[in-house]
Amino acid sequence: MRKIDAKERRRISRRVKNWQEKWRGKFKEIHHKKLDFVTYSYEENCLYINLYFTDKTNFSLDFSLTEPAIVPYAIEYGDVSTGDYENIKTYLLRKRT
Repeated sequence: MRKIDAKERRRISRRVKNWQEKWRGKFKEIHHKKLDFVTYSYEENCLYINLYFTDKTNFSLDFSLTEPAIVPYAIEYGDVSTGDYENIKTYLLRKRT
């Protein structure tokens, strides 16, 4: 394995930082939130993942597994403080096939 020189290390660090910033900005509502717990379930070729935060908000990721790959079909952010889910923002919503 070859050594990485200082110039290449700086280039790699810059690319990693840019990649992290891209993803930090993608879901701004959940950045720096304290995670309370995570739930997941699988039923009828669908995977559901829910992230619950201490401020009673929820980040929901729903995936379809019927394709040759895992395909996201719903990504939502909502409020669950009243016990019922109220959608705040929908990032992605695809029709199910």
